[in-house]
Amino acid sequence: MARADKTAAQPAASTVRLMVRTVAALGDMPRYRANLGPFGREPKLIEAEPWQAEALRADPMLAVAEVKD
Repeated sequence: MARADKTAAQPAASTVRLMVRTVAALGDMPRYRANLGPFGREPKLIEAEPWQAEALRADPMLAVAEVKD
């Protein structure tokens, strides 16, 4: 009998929770970065690896805020 892994439902310890949306200058066009997206004007809650979070924060067309638990 296989045992269910309870940690599979939880995010990895190295992931970061972010709220991401595009800036007004981009209008309604969707934006993709770091294998994530599409991002639009409505904020989107995501879980990202540290390298993805860094790439999202470096994009001037995205507004990125870290979400604390």
